[in-house]
Amino acid sequence: MSDDLISSLYPPPPPYVRFFTDENKEKLKEWQNSDHDPDAQAPGELRFLVPPKQPEGTHYRGYGNVWSFEDKLPSLKDTEWDQLYPANDETITSETKISELHKLVDSLLLNFLELIGIASIDPSKSEPKIKDISLILININHLLNTYRPHQSRESLIMVLRKQIEQKQKEMKEIDTVTEEIRQRISKLTYLDELPQATSPRDSYHEPVADSKLQIINQLLADI
Repeated sequence: MSDDLISSLYPPPPPYVRFFTDENKEKLKEWQNSDHDPDAQAPGELRFLVPPKQPEGTHYRGYGNVWSFEDKLPSLKDTEWDQLYPANDETITSETKISELHKLVDSLLLNFLELIGIASIDPSKSEPKIKDISLILININHLLNTYRPHQSRESLIMVLRKQIEQKQKEMKEIDTVTEEIRQRISKLTYLDELPQATSPRDSYHEPVADSKLQIINQLLADI
């Protein structure tokens, strides 16, 4: 149990991580701003702070695979697989993709039935048929991957629509609260219907009522 826990831990950081200090960053800026050979390497431990240059060519190798610098779906020929449909990935239309997918699925079912027949007679001869099925599945998977850009666009559209709906809902809630405030303030306008002052005491409160009415009218105008 302890071995499983240890094997699932993240690997430790590389040893040169200790060189990424604020002091070394300032030293690197001073060295970059100084007069030095453009092809010269940063001195000492500062060289670890300089990112490596991009490898030459159009591809690079990482994690046991070959990757392209250009952000595009590699073709089957680039990945050294046989392409079973004639159309080019860059010019193929959606109708052609659907037609080719139907053909590949039919071929997959046929090859699967043939594999069952061969395995029932002589299982040792089923290896070529398994390779044919693998090739068909690779082509189906590749055609489906060509829909990735379309899926990304549709996913982005869906996210934007949800955001618009949320904003519209918030605006409706704001309008509802605003209308409630209008109604509550409007109920306070009864001060405008108060009778005229007929006594010195009423005359004393009249300016106060007028000031309140002015404030209410100003609030209604601002809303």
